[in-house]
Amino acid sequence: MNHDAIRSGDKSRFTILVIDIGGTNIKFGYVQEGCPQSFTHLVPTQRLRNTEPVISLADETRQAIALYGVAPDIVVCTVPGFLAKDGDLVLHLTNIPEMDGYRLRTDLAAQLALPVVLERDSNLALLGESIAGVAKDADSVLGIFFGTGIGASLIVGGKPFRGNGWALELGHAPVFGEHDEAAVLEHPSFEDYASGRALQAIAIRHGVRIADVFFKAPAHASLASDLDRFVRYQALAVGAAMAVLSPATVVLGGGVLDVESYPKQRLKELIAANSPFSRTGLPLDLRWATLGWISALHGAPQIVGEQTRWIDA
Repeated sequence: MNHDAIRSGDKSRFTILVIDIGGTNIKFGYVQEGCPQSFTHLVPTQRLRNTEPVISLADETRQAIALYGVAPDIVVCTVPGFLAKDGDLVLHLTNIPEMDGYRLRTDLAAQLALPVVLERDSNLALLGESIAGVAKDADSVLGIFFGTGIGASLIVGGKPFRGNGWALELGHAPVFGEHDEAAVLEHPSFEDYASGRALQAIAIRHGVRIADVFFKAPAHASLASDLDRFVRYQALAVGAAMAVLSPATVVLGGGVLDVESYPKQRLKELIAANSPFSRTGLPLDLRWATLGWISALHGAPQIVGEQTRWIDA
């Protein structure tokens, strides 16, 4: 294993395996000599929802390594939720609660006999867009990604803000949402109203596929009304984050925004009308993410360089 290369941060000398854990799927990819490779291996996240999630993740990782045929020097694994300040302890994953309480970096490294670095998924996604995507020329960038859940990140001076371990868990910010009294949510949050899970609930309620909800909305007034409310909540989430963080640039992405006929222009108009920029007269620099999951591969080498303090000699 090339410990010297990893410690030096020399991107041309080590091979990184990236594991991107999402609410629906886990994606595996490689970075070699600082360049993302075309290889992608995808498995359902459901395979981790058992009593031994880290062992299951290690098994899936070994399968990905075997498929690619190259042993990595280091593994970068995303965490879609609350990560402790030590970069090891998983505090809470809404979509995979089975992993709560695990020391994922330590346990996965022991299973694979490889050094492992953890990073919040939204940090890695925004880093990639800042390095090789739509935000290459930007500083003080807020990224919000609407997927199964809602991820957010702030990058200033080329580095993600992590707070006391985790930060910008925007999806879990409380909101006073709309609901039936018979089904009151104990802790309603943006994810309950503006995430992929919320969109799936709308699709089920109207008997349509989630891939078709926006396309079919014009012909169904009730569906259109529900979707307009959904997009308004998304705009509210973005505006709230902008008001708190005062970013120069906002990058929006995630699978929900890639659904056919999603009304991006409508979302942008709502954000522009309700965010602080509407009162200051400053222009809204809003950009759409372009890299998809590949952004994690572009961001991985920087994370390795920043977090070598967790790599044993």
